[in-house]
Amino acid sequence: MGKNKNEAIEPEKIEESHLCTCDAIDEETLFMVTQTFKALSEPTRVRILHLLAQKEHSVNEIAEKLSLLQTTVSHQLRFLKNLRLVKYRRQGTTLFYSADDNHVMNLLQQTIHHARHH
Repeated sequence: MGKNKNEAIEPEKIEESHLCTCDAIDEETLFMVTQTFKALSEPTRVRILHLLAQKEHSVNEIAEKLSLLQTTVSHQLRFLKNLRLVKYRRQGTTLFYSADDNHVMNLLQQTIHHARHH
């Protein structure tokens, strides 16, 4: 990217490996893309994903660190788990959640970085 924050990326500077060579997006891919952006469009889910990008946490730890109700956290984690953005492991009766998709976590981190520098 250029030094000027308002400078547009020139088409020839976009790496070819990042370009899609297909003409259309199939319906399943389109659905997953829109669902992923839906997940990232809700502030509570962004806060949860940002926390889980750092390390795994139990539902209660997430609720405490983010000052949320346990039911709210559970509901949002279920949504994120269904999209395979988070995963969990069981230790006794406690579930520990962690990030499950590095692509989306990278997108989230880059977007946070972008927002902090504008």
